[in-house]
Amino acid sequence: MRLKVDLLPRGSYPDVVILVDVLRGTTNAPILLEAGAQHLYLSPSLKIARQFASENQLLMVGERDGMPMEGCNHPASPAELRNLKLQQDVMYLAQYTPQAVRQVQGAKHVLLGSFYNARAVIQKALQLATEEIAIVCTGQDGNETLEDTVCAGFLARRIEKHLEVQLLDAARMAMALVRAFPDVQEALVQSSTGQQLQKLRLYEDIAISSLISQTDEVPMLQEVILKEDTPIYRFE
Repeated sequence: MRLKVDLLPRGSYPDVVILVDVLRGTTNAPILLEAGAQHLYLSPSLKIARQFASENQLLMVGERDGMPMEGCNHPASPAELRNLKLQQDVMYLAQYTPQAVRQVQGAKHVLLGSFYNARAVIQKALQLATEEIAIVCTGQDGNETLEDTVCAGFLARRIEKHLEVQLLDAARMAMALVRAFPDVQEALVQSSTGQQLQKLRLYEDIAISSLISQTDEVPMLQEVILKEDTPIYRFE
């Protein structure tokens, strides 16, 4: 079994992908399912996402650069989303996650993972994988991020404990970085995204995003819907 870490999406993925966007894309995703949404939709096009949400009576949750988006029912704040009781499905306007999903959608299985659902996403990946588990960081504007790399290393270390794996160099590097941050919240605080959230006084979002294994929800890609040749991804 191969265990691969990509600090940005690249190449093709034949088997299981755990997509990581800690602040705050893949942290919020399982929180939304736990809050009551049966289905979670993402799209790389804001226009298409808004149209689809309107046509299907979906709640809209979203942010850009840490700020709530106009027309959204809720901001993409885990501190706020954890307190919701939802009775509708959600169009999630995450900033970086949908583009990353587009780059890995050819995999057999695409899971959304973070510290918040670490134990559950690892268990699911181990159940599904036959040849490779790839932990893929979304990054930010084409650049690697500290928080995603540390989370990827954290997940890789735990997967390594469960089975014999062939480790590629990026996986070793990410795992080594975890040793530099035994308190994962410190990695989030020091990251550029974390610093941006601190400027916005979203301290609780950082704290919640650093919590480990708080839910058994593992958002998994179920369907790709095309609207005007633009993909809409349904997770559940």
